[in-house]
Amino acid sequence: MLIIKDISNLQKYLEAYRNTNKTLGYVPTMGALHDGHKALINQSQKENNKTIVSIFVNEKQFNDKKDFVNYPRNRGADYDFCEDNNVDIIFEPDHVEIYPNEIKSIKNKFYTGILCDLYRPGHFDGVVTVLNRFFSIVDSNRVYFGEKDFQQLKIVSKLIEEKFKNLTLVPVQTVRMDNGIPLSSRNQKLSKKQFDEYTLFQKALLDFIKTFDKSSEISELKVNLKNF
Repeated sequence: MLIIKDISNLQKYLEAYRNTNKTLGYVPTMGALHDGHKALINQSQKENNKTIVSIFVNEKQFNDKKDFVNYPRNRGADYDFCEDNNVDIIFEPDHVEIYPNEIKSIKNKFYTGILCDLYRPGHFDGVVTVLNRFFSIVDSNRVYFGEKDFQQLKIVSKLIEEKFKNLTLVPVQTVRMDNGIPLSSRNQKLSKKQFDEYTLFQKALLDFIKTFDKSSEISELKVNLKNF
């Protein structure tokens, strides 16, 4: 497994690799890797000759600076995780590599003012800014995202459609714990009380969905989601 920390060395390696006409799959992460990331990696390995995982905690997408400071980080465990899962390359740049002075932030224009974007101002600006950088640097054949972050997935799809037409977005089904809660790096920071509340909310949401008349409201909801 290669661990590359600067753009220049990564691009030199990838340029030589692309001359072999083999495919590259890309899994962007912010570290604190778990079995949800494993599902992305495994899907990439099924569809590509090599898989690259980036690890970069993107400060620009944190509208709450405390959230950025407290975001779980465990470099050694992430390295072990990637090695155990046969990742070919880890790309782990620092802030200056990704955001040199001449790089300007991008304003997200997709699916704004709703869902997560309504309550986390600037979050998706940071997401599209960092992904625009990474997609340009890595220039993979395919990129893998979990369906858990649904709004993000739709925004990334639009970004790729507009700016990276040679890149294929591959959605991967959400991996959940036994109680139905999606795996998430941030779950590592939840207290027992918060986790219990999260579990109760998940159950209440599923119970609420069961009350719908499947022949009317649910069918309409599915149609609306397809159009989202």
